[in-house]
Amino acid sequence: MGSNISRDSSISNFASQQQQQQQQQRQAIGTSPNTIRSKTGSRVGSIDTFHKNSTNNKYSINEERQNPASSLPASKKTGKRIIAGRTYHANPASAYMLPMDDKEIDRLHEEHFVTKELLGFNFMNEAINQLDFQSGGLEILDVCCGPATWLCEASLEYQNCQFTGIDMSSLWPQIIRPSNVTFKEADVLQGLPFPDQTFDFIQMRFVVLAFRVNEWPFVLSEIKRVLKDGGCFQCIELDMRITTADPFAKSYTETFESFCASMGLDITAGAKLESLLSRKEKRKGDTTTEVGGENKNHPIDHHMQVLRSEYREVPLGWGGPIGDAYLSLYQGVLEGLSPWFKPHQYYQQQQQQNYDQFLHRVKHGLHQSRSYMGLYAILAQKPSMTDPDFGNRTTN
Repeated sequence: MGSNISRDSSISNFASQQQQQQQQQRQAIGTSPNTIRSKTGSRVGSIDTFHKNSTNNKYSINEERQNPASSLPASKKTGKRIIAGRTYHANPASAYMLPMDDKEIDRLHEEHFVTKELLGFNFMNEAINQLDFQSGGLEILDVCCGPATWLCEASLEYQNCQFTGIDMSSLWPQIIRPSNVTFKEADVLQGLPFPDQTFDFIQMRFVVLAFRVNEWPFVLSEIKRVLKDGGCFQCIELDMRITTADPFAKSYTETFESFCASMGLDITAGAKLESLLSRKEKRKGDTTTEVGGENKNHPIDHHMQVLRSEYREVPLGWGGPIGDAYLSLYQGVLEGLSPWFKPHQYYQQQQQQNYDQFLHRVKHGLHQSRSYMGLYAILAQKPSMTDPDFGNRTTN
């Protein structure tokens, strides 16, 4: 395991370091930034370079109280729907419940910068050692790339490599983008639209609320399929179980976990990644018939060698700017999920306060009790047919 952030440490120079880093990145592209600010006022990143130009939607409807996912018509042209003034995808096969509007894009940009500061990398060192990024010629894929913040930053760092982003929603930059970056709109649950052994390096992160429990094996098997022999897969994911001593916050987090489970989601997915990737045998039911609505009748194979596993505790509202930023990010998640969570019985029992007051009470409890959740970073390698020692290495 990697190092664990101290619960008592304060990263006081985070804001100034991030400002210097992003100023250098902006100068490389030659654009002026808009600044992301957390609700505490901390500056945590600059995003204008990568921000999608979009027109504000002029339509809004009253929020559905019972089942917003099924009661709202979707535009056949855009694949979008408006709920309570926010834009969501309209893919009925997807469990993903977070928005796809400018507010969510800003949150995802901020999540990238804060996570990079917490982990200290875009690429884990073992990946740099395994693959020759400096010489170029590598094919790199970002699965569920969102607004492509990581892609744009990484592609500037390694300009002789080719980067590709894939997502079911086109949130990526439409005009300003590095020349070595391309995008493809597609649903990974229908299979990655690339031939076998296409990419040298693949990243996927923050999809704990995107895939149902039975969909993870298929997604990982598709990643392995399009990864070249000896190629590396980097996955960064949260374990969204929150450790808190505050009674109200604890009651809420337990309800949130059961709410996600009722949607088929496992908020502990980050903690299970290493075990899932290391599993060699095919479990009963692990076939592609489980996802995508297709019957391909072949077993799922997602076994890879884990080269590195790192863990961080993510402070929520304490410990300095990173803790403040992550609490703000978590609030953004709860706000985005509100059309689905508000009808939940637990929230209905709290109706003496509106949703903003409810979230404020949760945030206060998380902050006061020095709560935290877990963040896992995993680097795995696809077996090489020419490497007889593969599978006998130990995990760092």
